[in-house]
Amino acid sequence: MISSISSTIIRLFRIKKFAIGLLILLVVLFIGIVGPAIYEVSPTRTIGRRYVPPGEKYPLGTDALGRDVLAQFLHGIRGSLYVGAIASAISLSLAIFLGTIAAVFGGLVDKIVMTLSEILLLIPSILLMMLLAAYLPERSLWIVAVVIGITSWAGWCRGFRSRTLSILSSEFINLAILSGASRLNIIIRDIVPIIAPYVLAAFAMLFSYSIMAEVGLTLVGVGMTKDVTLGLMLYVAQIYANISQGIWWTIVPPSITVTLIFLSLYMIATSIDELFSYR
Repeated sequence: MISSISSTIIRLFRIKKFAIGLLILLVVLFIGIVGPAIYEVSPTRTIGRRYVPPGEKYPLGTDALGRDVLAQFLHGIRGSLYVGAIASAISLSLAIFLGTIAAVFGGLVDKIVMTLSEILLLIPSILLMMLLAAYLPERSLWIVAVVIGITSWAGWCRGFRSRTLSILSSEFINLAILSGASRLNIIIRDIVPIIAPYVLAAFAMLFSYSIMAEVGLTLVGVGMTKDVTLGLMLYVAQIYANISQGIWWTIVPPSITVTLIFLSLYMIATSIDELFSYR
């Protein structure tokens, strides 16, 4: 078992796309986790004049409110990663649970789950997020993450259902049923280990989607209001028209970082899917 896992990991790292994506993600994670601890400057406190360009005193300058952009950038990476992790965990948990029980139990359970997923798929998820977020007076990391998580599971739920149905037609599942194994045991012992690679790929894709969703919600004014994220940095730069004024240091760092996070997670997810789909 251990040798099989080791050989799989080695094959995965031989995929250049996976190695590059993982390296980029680890660098961003390191900056977001360690950066705020090293650069101990408040991201919300006014420390100088507005729009001071990058220099020795302020490495990334100051923004429209005279706040340190580097401090905002480091805390923004951490905040965006928190949103991505929490939202993707919620969405993935709902997708796995509902998708597998719909396939295993079938009948009325399957119809209810599929109807709910169809309703969510018919309504654009970003619109549903906007409607939910708009009615919340204060939106912290946790609240925005939960809103994104509970509106993003439908498509992946159908994917887990279809994969579970293909596994249920296998001979070893029929033997498990004949031996008296409960449906819950079959899900935990036989189905989940097989769909584990798909779970990893789904988590990576949901992680990137959640970060992009937070940026989108914040840019339209119904996202983060309390905590610092990369989306909030771009929102502030947008409302103060920093692009037209040439205040590049408030726009370029968060934009590049969001793009790198998305690309790295996409590369990781597609690499995992390619390896295990082929097998």
